[in-house]
Amino acid sequence: MKSTVRCIYCNKDYDMLVDPADLTAWSEGELIQVALDYLSEGERELLLSGTCDTCWDEMYGEDGDIMTVEHNSHLSHREKE
Repeated sequence: MKSTVRCIYCNKDYDMLVDPADLTAWSEGELIQVALDYLSEGERELLLSGTCDTCWDEMYGEDGDIMTVEHNSHLSHREKE
């Protein structure tokens, strides 16, 4: 089934094909990487945290370090302090 998930930061919609039985398995406790192993890491992260790959990379960088709020100023729900 086609599932549309919106990134909570940039509000962009992402479509993915998922088996409803696999979503049920995940919601009942199966690890997402097992239940939805055919999705990319980015798609699984979007389901887990609501964060798309682009926003994730902009927030944490390629190496996973947390970036500054100023770096993320374009993200819709973040404000500069």
